[in-house]
Amino acid sequence: MRTIAVVIPAYNAERTIRRMLEALAGQHPPPHEVIVVDNGSTDATAGIARELNARVITVPGAGLVGRARNRGWEAATADVVVFLDADAIVGPDWAAGLQRALAEHPKAVVGCARRLVGRNSWSWVAQLQVGSPWIERGGPRQVRALPSFCVAVPRDAPIRWAESFGGEDGLFAVDALRAGLPLVFDPRFYAVHDEYRETFGELRRWQRRLTYGMARCRSVQREGWRKRIFWRFPIHYFALARLPLIHRRLRHDPQLRGMFLRYLPQMVVAEWTLGFSALRFVWRSPPERPAPAPLRQSASRAPSA
Repeated sequence: MRTIAVVIPAYNAERTIRRMLEALAGQHPPPHEVIVVDNGSTDATAGIARELNARVITVPGAGLVGRARNRGWEAATADVVVFLDADAIVGPDWAAGLQRALAEHPKAVVGCARRLVGRNSWSWVAQLQVGSPWIERGGPRQVRALPSFCVAVPRDAPIRWAESFGGEDGLFAVDALRAGLPLVFDPRFYAVHDEYRETFGELRRWQRRLTYGMARCRSVQREGWRKRIFWRFPIHYFALARLPLIHRRLRHDPQLRGMFLRYLPQMVVAEWTLGFSALRFVWRSPPERPAPAPLRQSASRAPSA
């Protein structure tokens, strides 16, 4: 059995950090170490993490998620580093499922399923728009990309997260594939991504961030020619071409299918607004990412508090 370090980048995460750390503490087997990288929080995030016996590393200033993940990676000593967002609440059998996946795919980057949970119409729309490819359906399979809210990486992998804003998931997937690391999605264990997008305004801000990141990955993405074309010319959003695909993914889950049909008018609006956000990058591209962060051989330089 491989030892597990869980690295949690956290910025003003007091709403969810207690629940997610308690969920980790209840796992069998529990993680070897839990590292919370406090990314410039101004709330009680760090105090709650210490109260629940997590190791806290402080990164001065309101930093970027890639930088926080890399600092936690430097500090980890376990065989495998699992990156969890501070609003990712793992399921009861998450650790057992992770160990099974790591035993079956020992040299892979592994991602788990996303259980979709909404609180109102717009939160359900946000979950359905991006979460349907990653629901608990089917068996383990190799993929070309993984969502980074819950991803396990061999600690000695020769890559690091991009320390600049936008497209961290896609850029990390590209680097992993180039390094010869398979990407494996295993839907047999899950986490809930408890994101706070309950208003149309919050949804729109998230869509703008999403399309910015997609545009940054456009020149290097490895997900096939269709993605390459649609990221450049996002007509599929306006044609509502994704909605039948999303519905088909949900066909084995009556609850999710019911949520999709219930909020279909809002889904139509959200697809159009996602398309308008993507249009900003048809003729221009965001800045290229800087050179990958250098690998550090020692965790002793990581600042802690």
